[in-house]
Amino acid sequence: MPGYNDTGLIVAGDVFMGEVDSDGNVGALRGPINVPSLAITPNTVETIERQSYKKATYGQTLDAVNLPNEAANLTIQFDSLPAIQLAEALAGKTVAIDDAADTITGEAHTLEEGLWIKLAHSNLAENSVTVTATTGSTDVTADCTIDHAAGLVRANTTAAAVDVTIDYDTDATTGTRVLGASEISKPRFVMVEGINLATNKRVRVEIDRVVLSSDQATELMGREFINGQLTGSLVTLEGKQSPYTMDMYD
Repeated sequence: MPGYNDTGLIVAGDVFMGEVDSDGNVGALRGPINVPSLAITPNTVETIERQSYKKATYGQTLDAVNLPNEAANLTIQFDSLPAIQLAEALAGKTVAIDDAADTITGEAHTLEEGLWIKLAHSNLAENSVTVTATTGSTDVTADCTIDHAAGLVRANTTAAAVDVTIDYDTDATTGTRVLGASEISKPRFVMVEGINLATNKRVRVEIDRVVLSSDQATELMGREFINGQLTGSLVTLEGKQSPYTMDMYD
């Protein structure tokens, strides 16, 4: 171990995160995640003091002991937001979208002029939609506007604002769906593999288990890149001496 060397510390690092169970078994890591801020707050304490009632030292402290109060915690902000990280920001989880192409016939709706109705499916195939008035079986498709991606239909005329049946095809679709507000407790392993910019030497932070939750609103329609933020308590695993380590390499 080297002697004292007066240096500053600014960390640039690749951050990796993965699910972890109560035994510390870590799943697949996602990353590197772009993290503008990763802050660790030490345990808060309650100080117990023994005061002097002796004549010469009355009112002074004879002993002081710090007892643990709230656990050390982590706050992490990130602006890397593929679906799996967006789910973290939205207190959710992800499931795969794997919809096969389909043909829908006779879906019944009542259209109102100038207003949209939502079909049972989205991702409609182009030129596949037929809107038929229930009374008289008149084709009123030309009097309607179709939003194929969203699966919306709007009547543009009084003639189309009637009870209708709608036939359409859907395209095969793949992707990832975020189930928002479905996972409020997120036990995670976090690792930072970085360098101290002041010395250009390696730094590694490993957080064995932190139980995170999303703690801020996510502005989906703003004029800046979306940021996610998670906060949670650090957990010391069985057999470990601390909830996290920070290695400073020579």
